[in-house]
Amino acid sequence: MSLNQLTDQQLQEAIASGATVLVLYRSTFCTPCHTIAGQLEAAIPSLRGEMTVASVNIDLFPQTAAPLELRAVPAMALYKDGEPITVMRTFVACQSFIQILSQRTKQ
Repeated sequence: MSLNQLTDQQLQEAIASGATVLVLYRSTFCTPCHTIAGQLEAAIPSLRGEMTVASVNIDLFPQTAAPLELRAVPAMALYKDGEPITVMRTFVACQSFIQILSQRTKQ
């Protein structure tokens, strides 16, 4: 399974729906972004039904990251009820969050 790549408009619609949405903000030329994307893809099956998991390429949609004041990628944000409830701004934070999600869903 691969990450659903969203446009700015699609992301706004997903967030506005009130669903829980986990978004990986990434760049085409970011090697750590590809690593995080692979780890997140591996966790997607265990998250099915709990949340939507997607990614946004900030090279194509830079305005999307602006409200979160993201200065670097990879970064991840977890949205619920239309608001960001958690933002991970570093590679290590993203990896740790994926591990927590993976372990929690295996229990």
